[in-house]
Amino acid sequence: MCTAKTLAKSALAVATVLVVLTTCSTWGQVLYGTIIGNVRDASGAAIPGASVTITNKDTNQVRTTVTNDEGGYSVPTVQSGTYEVKVTKEGFRPTLEGSVVVTINSVSRADFSLQVGSISETVEVSAQAQTLQTDRAEVRAEITTKTLTDIPVPGQRNYQALFVTVPGITPPATPHSVGSNPSRSMSWNTNGVNRASNNTRIDGASATNVWLPHIASYVPALESIETVNIVTNSFDAEQGLAGGAAVNVQIRSGSNDIHGAGFWYHMGSWTQSRPFFQPANQDTPKFVYNQNGGRLGGPIKKDKIFYFVSYEGSTDRRFASRLNTVPTAAMRRGDLSASSTTVYDPATGNPDGTGRLPFAGNIIPPNRIDPLATRLLDDMVPLPNVNTGLLTNNYYAGAPFLFDRRTVDSKVNFNMSEKWTAFARLSWLKFDVNDPTIFGDVGGGRAVTDTANAGIGYGGTWSGAPLPVPMW
Repeated sequence: MCTAKTLAKSALAVATVLVVLTTCSTWGQVLYGTIIGNVRDASGAAIPGASVTITNKDTNQVRTTVTNDEGGYSVPTVQSGTYEVKVTKEGFRPTLEGSVVVTINSVSRADFSLQVGSISETVEVSAQAQTLQTDRAEVRAEITTKTLTDIPVPGQRNYQALFVTVPGITPPATPHSVGSNPSRSMSWNTNGVNRASNNTRIDGASATNVWLPHIASYVPALESIETVNIVTNSFDAEQGLAGGAAVNVQIRSGSNDIHGAGFWYHMGSWTQSRPFFQPANQDTPKFVYNQNGGRLGGPIKKDKIFYFVSYEGSTDRRFASRLNTVPTAAMRRGDLSASSTTVYDPATGNPDGTGRLPFAGNIIPPNRIDPLATRLLDDMVPLPNVNTGLLTNNYYAGAPFLFDRRTVDSKVNFNMSEKWTAFARLSWLKFDVNDPTIFGDVGGGRAVTDTANAGIGYGGTWSGAPLPVPMW
């Protein structure tokens, strides 16, 4: 006899299974591509029951299906890569196409026209011409590995900087300090929608920054990215949590062959111009920026298990400077006559501020100045050192700035069977920053740069995405 408690447990179990299957299916569609097509004979008639086999040219993973009564076929949740698609049917020559490119969140079409003949003869089809996207309604753009590696990426080699090439997206900019945004993630508006409505996924896992939803919590190293897919309109159901742009980033995977690369980018003082307001008797400020690292991927067990790992290190050492405003020597004595703003005596007039009398000549009498305020000004706030005849922008402050950041992206893929595949990704970021204040350790004040908050900061970010996906 079924009790209410038993029914509740059964319902909970069924709901859990449905949630897991729905999650896997949804993530699978975003993370993977689909190969579809039609198989017909020379007269254009559909060929049902034809066997379609796709083979990943990097990992030798094989998937098979058969055409339906209309001669159509569909292979969903296909890992990105280049595939060989082969079609066989008794009474027809086997036909194959050797370079069908599949990318995440996309549909690749490969149509075939079989010729009557012996099964021992094979017809090889050359790459088909690109056609308009007719299998999905969404408006999307794609940044491939070739684009990421061949086009110079400004700034800190952030893939988001290339979104300036995507229609409907405003030029991305880097907000916030290093402490709250150590990945130096960028923000942008999409088709007039607020920047907080964008959503970024890395290998299917949302990278939303809970405190700052308009930026991603983690930005992978440029060398570790396989593909970036950006959907800006007419979202499919699996593109949830996005009202602006749905960005899907895929980290590289290993293959049966070992592949690797290394890089080192350097910028120095010799590449910089003199700051406009820098005193003429000073040399060009120190600036040394290095970014180096590499990637490596290959097999752990041929055709089954593959690894990928990348490292990127960034070091920024510079003499940072900025113009500030400090009180002149006359102002410290109470003489504000050089200012066009009238200074009123707070001891006069009414409590609501009306009827107050100005100080004669805009000069505060010495006996009205608090000695403690004078002491603080003398000990902590320096006198003007540039533009001494002006009341603003009269103090040039400089101090050494330090920023270190290291990122590691790692991924393992496991082709368990024709119907099951799995991967696990783990990414890590560590940073250190030291942005001194304009008045030093004693006087404090604002930071010397606009890059970080004043002071010393450090921390780390972890990002991961384990995911088994059924391939049926």
